[in-house]
Parts: sequence; C-alpha cells; structure tokens
Amino acid sequence: MRMRRTGIYSAAGASALAAAVTVRYVAKWRRRRTMRSVGERGGAGGPCFIGLDLSDPTARNPRPCDYAVMDADLVCAFGQWEYREDGARIIPDQAIGRSFILAVDGPQGLAGAPDVKVRESERLVRAPGRTPYALPEPGSAPYAGLIAGSVRLFAALVASGSRFRLLGLNGTPASDATLIEAFPGGAWKALADGARLPAKRTAEGRRVRAEMLAGLGMRLPDGAAPTDDQLDAAVAAWTAHKLWVGEADAVGEPPSLDGAGVIREGYVVMPSPPADAPEEEG
Repeated sequence: MRMRRTGIYSAAGASALAAAVTVRYVAKWRRRRTMRSVGERGGAGGPCFIGLDLSDPTARNPRPCDYAVMDADLVCAFGQWEYREDGARIIPDQAIGRSFILAVDGPQGLAGAPDVKVRESERLVRAPGRTPYALPEPGSAPYAGLIAGSVRLFAALVASGSRFRLLGLNGTPASDATLIEAFPGGAWKALADGARLPAKRTAEGRRVRAEMLAGLGMRLPDGAAPTDDQLDAAVAAWTAHKLWVGEADAVGEPPSLDGAGVIREGYVVMPSPPADAPEEEG
C-alpha cells in the first residue's frame, strides 16, 4: 500500500462501458491477486471485507445504513445496520469470529488545525464533504449531520478496544488495520479508469456499476438489482479487499488523537490505479 500526501455514455452503452472498463482493469488485477494467500490475517473461514454506506443519523427520518460483506472469494451479501453512536452490532453476523476490515463511507476525524476547513485527504480525493476543525452542528452545512455521526462513530470504535485498529493511528500498518475510511465516489472513478459513468441513482448508473463489479470477479446476490447505496457499500468492501492484497493508496494525513481524545485528520483509502503488466502466456 502506498501512502500519498499529496468517456462518453449513452443508455444503450451501459454494458459496453462496463466491459471496456473491465478489460482495462481486471486482467491486471487478477494477475496480482494470487500473490496474497486467502486467510493470511487468520480467523476461522478466512477474512471478511465490510463496506458500510453511512447515513445521516440526525435526519428527521434516518434510513438504515446499508452494508456489504464480502469474503476472500469475492462473494458479496447485503444487509442493513441501524446506526448507533457506540457502534453496537456494526459487524454483520456472517463476519463474527472471522478477521475483517471494515471500510466506512464517512470521515473518521476532524481537521487538524483551527484555521483549516477541510481535511487534506478530502481535498486530495475531491470529496463533497468538508470536515472542519470543530464538530459541526447538524444542519449547519452540507453533510454536517453525516460528518458528526461518522466522527463520533469512529471515535467510539477506536476507544472500544483492540478489535478496531484504525489505519495509521499510533503507526498501525495496513497489515494490521481492521478499520479504514473509504470514499465510494472516488473509488468508482478509479475503477472507471477515466471513463465517465452515468449518475449512480439512475437505473443505467446502477446497472453499469453492478456490471463493473461483476467483471472484477465480485459475485453479487441474485434477485433484485442493488440500490445505489448497496453498490456504494460494495465498492467500499472492494476497497477494503484492495488494502488486504496490497493494492490501495492511503491519501492524506495520518490520524492522531488530540488531548481531548478527538481523532484529527486521517487517511482516505483508495484502490490503486491499475498498473501495466505483461500479457499472460498461454
């Protein structure tokens, strides 16, 4: 993993776009996938990769948070978690007793200085949310309720014991991290490799994203097409998997705890862009 501090679409072309993206990306990824053995982190049944699409807990009618849980064979299942600030029952039943990496779509900490209005990681990945130095009051700015709920959740998980080891906090390396921050919007762009994707809330946008994940080897559940929130959770789980196989970048400033026990700054983990690789021999 690297630490970094610093197309045209039409409705008739959804499948073609997903196929084109997959051709550019998946072959290079699959050549490297076998370099890391399944279950390397230990735990019965092998590791799980959990992506959580966090919702705003301060909304008038807050929706449950969608999650995706994926195993090392890229078999994915969906579920929902009712937000609790203490993080109770945040790990899905199918991941209980197994090693895991939890990737949360939400900021882990506040900005690092009083005159800073956005974390370095958010600036670099061009995230729409802008996390300030002080915890924002819900409704005071776009995403303020989501930011407050996410920062409080990360703090509770980190304080709950050694089960949740935040990437970079106290020097926690990628090989030991079980908790990361993901940015699905940026991950989709990385997977698209420069292609322009349709809006995620449209039927075409959902279809092309599901086809992209399937092309990368993810086995999504049969039945109804995934929602945009489920797909964001799935690509967050994919990001966690990419960290596990050593193909992810940690963008921004490492997290730290201030004197009041508040997390400051923190990495956003992004899937690494596909690297050039020689063609496989027949």
